[in-house]
Amino acid sequence: MESTEQYGCLLDLVKRRRSVRQFKPDPVPEEYITKIMELARWAPSGFHTQPWEFVVIRDPEVKAGIVAALDERAPAITDPAKKAAARNSFRDAPVFILALCDWRAKVGLPRQPRTMEDTAPLYQSSMANVFLYMQLAATTLGLASQWYTATSSPGAEKAIKEIVGIPEPLTIYDMMVVGYEAVAPGPKIVREVADMVHYDACGVEDFRTDDEVEEYAKLTYAWCLREH
Repeated sequence: MESTEQYGCLLDLVKRRRSVRQFKPDPVPEEYITKIMELARWAPSGFHTQPWEFVVIRDPEVKAGIVAALDERAPAITDPAKKAAARNSFRDAPVFILALCDWRAKVGLPRQPRTMEDTAPLYQSSMANVFLYMQLAATTLGLASQWYTATSSPGAEKAIKEIVGIPEPLTIYDMMVVGYEAVAPGPKIVREVADMVHYDACGVEDFRTDDEVEEYAKLTYAWCLREH
């Protein structure tokens, strides 16, 4: 395959990867989860420490416990206009995957960082890499996925760790909801390349003003609420 064809395939893949928030309860084949995990383990990480662990959750009772913990301590963002409407949500998805960071892996880093805070920037990047790999893998298999970052908020994380049995010093980085979409997401809003790429010596005039940033944020905020 020519390099331009490979680029076209990759661009198509990343365009198809979307955060879906309404799922069918249809089961996901076990082999698909295995494929997601196989691709994930090849993600780049700081000094190749691979600080990740994963918990795949299918058991309805465990899922229900996690949902209850999130509803109480980190409820989903919802468009107020849709609250009364009964509809599918992440609760209906058949699989949750918790991505965990094992901070003990820092012993493999140079200059031996002393605390989690010293390691945090590097490991945030490492975990972001593996999490994106997981989502792209799901997309190639015809699956939908959603981030549920609120699983790492203090209250929700503590409750979920107790439900699942996650020991210290592992922490929850994020949870990926996996299944088949019940409703396709709407068209995605993205900035133009020319609006965000700058070259060589740049000045303040090359970047957006405060007003432009605020105006665009209003647009994306409204879009996000519609998608929720």
